[in-house]
Amino acid sequence: MTKQRILLISFVGLLIFGLLLGGKVVYQKKWLDVTILSQSQQIPGVVSAKTVQKNGQTEMVVVTNHMTNLRQASLALEKLAGELPICYLDRTNDSLNKLLGQMQFALQEGMARGNFTEMDQNVRTQAEKAGIQLELEMDNDAIYVVLNQGDAQLIEVIERHGQVKFLPSEKQ
Repeated sequence: MTKQRILLISFVGLLIFGLLLGGKVVYQKKWLDVTILSQSQQIPGVVSAKTVQKNGQTEMVVVTNHMTNLRQASLALEKLAGELPICYLDRTNDSLNKLLGQMQFALQEGMARGNFTEMDQNVRTQAEKAGIQLELEMDNDAIYVVLNQGDAQLIEVIERHGQVKFLPSEKQ
């Protein structure tokens, strides 16, 4: 009699656990993703946003199209993402990637030494010489870089304190 009760209680407990786990998955896929998508589309320059699994970790992937104010968009997306890291999908090209690589020296030196006005001048000079439009902003947490060349756009958020809220951007 006792074995039957234990077996019945175990079965009911396993059934309830399965239902709760299934409910959580349905909630995340149906309501949470729909909420993120609808709220993210209200942010200028954001086409869509969704949560995905990559290498066993969940992250929020944001598809962009001619982002104009990366700092404001990033702050709004941070609120939507919660604890999830954000990865931007942009429309970059080889010359924008090359320029960002060259700018890294000035950007990293500016962060390390705290000479942000000099960093700003160096980065703007490099962009001018390459004939690429630069939008550069910063706050206490990150430096926001947008490089534009025709229809191509590179978006990069360089965190100043290693928070890992933003992942390197990827090409669409």
